[in-house]
Amino acid sequence: MKKKIMMTLLAVGMMFLGGRMTAEATPARMPDGVLFDSDYYAESNEDLMRAFGRDTKLLYQHYVTYGKAEGRKALPDEFVYPELPAPASEKGYTINELLTIYRTIIEANGITWDPSLKGNWDETIGAHDIYEWYNYMDSYTGTGWGTGFLEPYNIERNAYSEVQAMRLGDTVGHPDTRYYFEVLGWSESMGMIEIVAWGA
Repeated sequence: MKKKIMMTLLAVGMMFLGGRMTAEATPARMPDGVLFDSDYYAESNEDLMRAFGRDTKLLYQHYVTYGKAEGRKALPDEFVYPELPAPASEKGYTINELLTIYRTIIEANGITWDPSLKGNWDETIGAHDIYEWYNYMDSYTGTGWGTGFLEPYNIERNAYSEVQAMRLGDTVGHPDTRYYFEVLGWSESMGMIEIVAWGA
């Protein structure tokens, strides 16, 4: 079993589980609704890197104006990009719909939803206040876990970052193939969904 560690996740969508993190580029939804990875686009087109550096706005403008017609790719082949549903309401996605999108992307990329990873969380760590969790690690029998935040307006980037982190796994060739998460609540101060997540 992985070492059990509690860490706070960065709000930019990087996940820490079992002491690992990823900071690689990930796709993001552009204002017109197109999924685009500006770092990938720049790095796979040296002429554009020289001309625009990593300026997302200029790179995307190039892609829309010229790149797509030239056959340049907006996204790396490393991910599966599932079709996502439109929001049920004209007001936009609900929190539950955003969580469904998050799960859909992770699972489309081969990671299995597995509630058993939680182990005896409810009887041990989870039975206590979040600020006291570290005191109850010794009797916990689940897998590696972490707490963090999901950004409502960047949920896809959060999900692809998590897929990258799971592929990294323990950093020595053992990727995570299973995950599970539960919502702790809404953080008013951060404007984000707070979660606890497990991976193995």
